[in-house]
Amino acid sequence: MSMMTAAPEWNVPYVFKGATIIDDTHSWTGGRRLANLFNEKLLSFRLGKRQKSFFGDRVQFEKDCNHIQATINDFLSWTTSIDNNSLPIDHPLYQYSNKEYFAYADYMHLPELFENDDQHPLIHMIKWSDIGLKDRSGKESTLWIGSQGSHTPCHYDTYGINFVAQIVGKKRWLLFPPESPIGQLQTRIPYEESSVYIDVEPSVLDKFKDIDVYDVTLEPGDVLFVPKHWWHFVSSLDTITISVNSWLEQPDDHVERIKEMLVRQIITSTMLSHDYPCDQWLNHNEIATDPATNLTLLSSLLANTDVQEPPSKRSRNIITTANHVNEQRLTSTLFGSIGLTPSNDNVSSDASDDEILLKRLLKAMTASDTIDLIYNKLLSA
Repeated sequence: MSMMTAAPEWNVPYVFKGATIIDDTHSWTGGRRLANLFNEKLLSFRLGKRQKSFFGDRVQFEKDCNHIQATINDFLSWTTSIDNNSLPIDHPLYQYSNKEYFAYADYMHLPELFENDDQHPLIHMIKWSDIGLKDRSGKESTLWIGSQGSHTPCHYDTYGINFVAQIVGKKRWLLFPPESPIGQLQTRIPYEESSVYIDVEPSVLDKFKDIDVYDVTLEPGDVLFVPKHWWHFVSSLDTITISVNSWLEQPDDHVERIKEMLVRQIITSTMLSHDYPCDQWLNHNEIATDPATNLTLLSSLLANTDVQEPPSKRSRNIITTANHVNEQRLTSTLFGSIGLTPSNDNVSSDASDDEILLKRLLKAMTASDTIDLIYNKLLSA
């Protein structure tokens, strides 16, 4: 099968080897090229505790991390420092040891990052045509820069399918199919539109040891295809990692937008009525919209008005054939065979009994099958 000729029908992940996504004569090894392209532009880095075990620690959501403004040069000097004493005291990352913390600048949609400067060199260096995505460039791409140990909590994207190109360093991916029992750990708190997380409890991981997982390490030149609604956990293995990705919208995404608005209405209405803090119930990049605004947006979606999801996950399906890239269909293994060591850390919660019960109630109300039922009832009313 030629690459990309039947992508909409694919229901398992693929890796494509030897793809050239960055069209540049300069070396990207070490990150200096990217630092030069960004000059002294400040980026938002998420600082979190490095995991003691791969996938075995309690989840650090964005809300649980610190967020620091720094340049890529700041990031590079921090990642390569022997200890913090080698950094100037006014360095933005001075108080964070790279032995204990990771730094991650993620979800950076390039047109927004460059304030819609279509002439920025990086916009034109990124070309997805090598894997059959015709006419796609940095305009439809998102950038990820991380240090060793930086990771994205296990989640699935509600919209589109995803292509991820590894540019610098290595990243390890764990992928689970949509119907995986791992989804029993699903949570919508913290809420983030278009991302459904799981809340990993290390003590229960052993019950999932016999489920299927797709375990792959991406190297520079690899492109990973992530099918729709596949759970994935991603962790940076090297001192510096750089990736770019592009989401392709799918025909049923409009339905997913309506369902996401239903979840938003449930979460934000409950949060606001109980006066719970936004920074604990919403992810770092979310805004608490009031119920009236939610209903207006829901009405527009139900009327099939062109209300779109965030641009970082908005794209057109423009797949063409590319015969020259080596494709590898991934195969699954047992979750318990990949060397997980659950953490023994006990994480206490300062939530009241009432808040804990309310979150359990919301977990039931926002479960996928519950939202499907509400959606179907809403359309048939």
